[in-house]
Amino acid sequence: MKENQEFEINYFQDEDGRFTAEVPAIPGCIAWGETLEEAYKNAIEAIESCLEAREKVGASGPKTPRYAGLNVYRRTGDG
Repeated sequence: MKENQEFEINYFQDEDGRFTAEVPAIPGCIAWGETLEEAYKNAIEAIESCLEAREKVGASGPKTPRYAGLNVYRRTGDG
């Protein structure tokens, strides 16, 4: 029986309102969508495609990130 794998997906919204989905455990695995739901569906397809391509070329599996967190930079309006 195969073990389940979980992949963290980070979302970013650009100035046009589109969402970018990035999978940190798979370098270069990025998708986007007009909505958050579309970005999520496209990210799933991207994950499957990336894993399939890595399997074909014999690349190592996804890396487990050593650190995961959020960093916030807050810039004040006073210049």
